[in-house]
Amino acid sequence: MTLNEYQKTASSTLQSYNSKDQENFFLGFLGLAGEAGSVLTTLKKLIRDGKGFDSYRDKLTDELGDVLWYISAIASHHNIELEEIAVRNLDKVKDRFDIIDLKSIPRFDEKYIEQFPDEFVVEFIENINENGILEVKMIWEKSDGNFVQLGDPLTDNSSVPNDYRFHDIFHLGHIAFLGWSPVMRHLMKLKRKRHPLVLDAQDRGRPQVAEEAITLIVYNYATKNKMLKESDRIDTELLNTIKQLVVNLEVSSVSSYQWEQAIIQSYKVFHQIVENKGGRICVSPKERKLEFLEKKTKNDTLYCPEQTKKVNCL
Repeated sequence: MTLNEYQKTASSTLQSYNSKDQENFFLGFLGLAGEAGSVLTTLKKLIRDGKGFDSYRDKLTDELGDVLWYISAIASHHNIELEEIAVRNLDKVKDRFDIIDLKSIPRFDEKYIEQFPDEFVVEFIENINENGILEVKMIWEKSDGNFVQLGDPLTDNSSVPNDYRFHDIFHLGHIAFLGWSPVMRHLMKLKRKRHPLVLDAQDRGRPQVAEEAITLIVYNYATKNKMLKESDRIDTELLNTIKQLVVNLEVSSVSSYQWEQAIIQSYKVFHQIVENKGGRICVSPKERKLEFLEKKTKNDTLYCPEQTKKVNCL
């Protein structure tokens, strides 16, 4: 028997009610809630009686059947097929929990000249500015030997220090694990200008705002969850919000599970950067890798403020 066949047969057993509440089908929803309670009552009896509850499986089967009947009744009232419900549910569950290798995510820029390098190194340098506020510079160590400062120095933008000045590590994580970052594409001057439609839809203001919003809401979530130091999961509600923020963007093809992995892995490197008050990061969208390398010493180029003349600014 298929789900739709069951639904058709179940519909033939729908009862008529005298109450006008039936016009809004309240009883179907109330019945579902009641039967769900019966399922829990069956569990209670199992916990109480243990092996003495010999009919547990039969009772549970009956109660789950009643739940299914009410689901079918509600669906029929709204002209929704059970098989449609089942298919959509499996799609949602696969998106959230199906284990998919990050390397399966396509390189969104592989067809364009303006590509993120397969692998590159960025250094985070923490200083105290002229106002006595901690700030962080991000320096791109290019393969040709040049050093390029990416964007302006960042502070926490907070009355209470909170390490958000290092948040560009999350944009680098998006490159490494997802092959995507309109913010870094802007800072590294890698916008796909030869393709006006792609430039307008994927590399300009709206996608950049979406990425910054993702970074901020995840960070705020992390502050209430030990900065994800002990986490290997992200709340599904938060992942759903991220998916809503990237609707119609190229990264919308990335699953919730893959977003979760990218976030968890990026936060591991974030903690290394914070603990070392800076350091060098290897970013590899080719290998789907974000790795803390080291922190330079005072004798190294880029460490001392007086040596910043060797750094070009984009």
